[in-house]
Amino acid sequence: MQTLKDNFKRVHDYLRISLTDKCNLNCIYCNPADAKIKKLQRNEILSYDELLRLINIFTGKLGVKKIRFTGGEPLVRKDIIHFFESVSLLKQQYGFEFGLTTNGTLLENKLDNLKRFGLDKLNISLDSLRPERFKYITGKDNLDSVIRSIQKASEIGFEPLKINVVVMRFVNDDEIIDFVDLVKDSKMNVRFIEFMPFGNNRWNRDGFISYKEIKNIVETKYQLTEITSFKNLVAKDFHIDGHTGKVSFISSISNHFCETCNRLRIDARGKMKLCLFSSGEDELSFKELLNNKNYSDDDICGLIENALQLKKKVHPGVDELLKLEENNMLSIGG
Repeated sequence: MQTLKDNFKRVHDYLRISLTDKCNLNCIYCNPADAKIKKLQRNEILSYDELLRLINIFTGKLGVKKIRFTGGEPLVRKDIIHFFESVSLLKQQYGFEFGLTTNGTLLENKLDNLKRFGLDKLNISLDSLRPERFKYITGKDNLDSVIRSIQKASEIGFEPLKINVVVMRFVNDDEIIDFVDLVKDSKMNVRFIEFMPFGNNRWNRDGFISYKEIKNIVETKYQLTEITSFKNLVAKDFHIDGHTGKVSFISSISNHFCETCNRLRIDARGKMKLCLFSSGEDELSFKELLNNKNYSDDDICGLIENALQLKKKVHPGVDELLKLEENNMLSIGG
């Protein structure tokens, strides 16, 4: 089996796949209702058959060991549970780990099947525990459904269950301790994520709060002990002393982790992105390749390997990122 290695000797064995650019929420940092982001048509996204062929290529030929499905909101896609059943068959064949990131609003009645199909990792995005503020951030009044999904996922044994919180100054930074209170005596892991600049999300420095400041807030009430174990981690992980829960910090802006990056992405258009912040010049279009009979699976493997050599050592700084207006998190999948 081949190994995907770039010019900086980074081995890429983790693939993130955005299944759709559609979402049932309008979060202010990702899909603001007034941004008028053009949605893709059904024929512009990868079909389930095309996705399964790609998964077969990446896991069966290129050594990918972990796949995470994102969106948009992946669970809005029609027949998604049947797709995950097919993914589970490939998992049995190749032994990779697969995960899901979801906003949790459509999750509750799908959890039993997801568990049965071998979903290994579950991340639920939740940026406020207060109903009115949840509605302000997301545009919808769905907090209760997310909380029920979290409770059920925990009860049926998803472990560790990760709660992703994008922290924005003057928006939800006063809830940091509340989130730690939520997970401290559970087997859950709350992950505080720095607010990242993307096209149309109106990022500004005043709204940015760094992981160090977030960590300092947590430590006004709790003592944290760093967990140092695995390489390629994007999060800085900590035990909450005297408790079972965990706290993590994702510092994409203030303290990037590019030197250990092991990720490739396929966005909702079926294009491979070498970095969350890629500008487009290094993308492969799998939609085109998979529909061209001149390209075998081995040919596509070669193109992926060649494209990977274009990956940069580090992602651009904030000033450059703000210029990438077409970089839309809703399509890329975070």
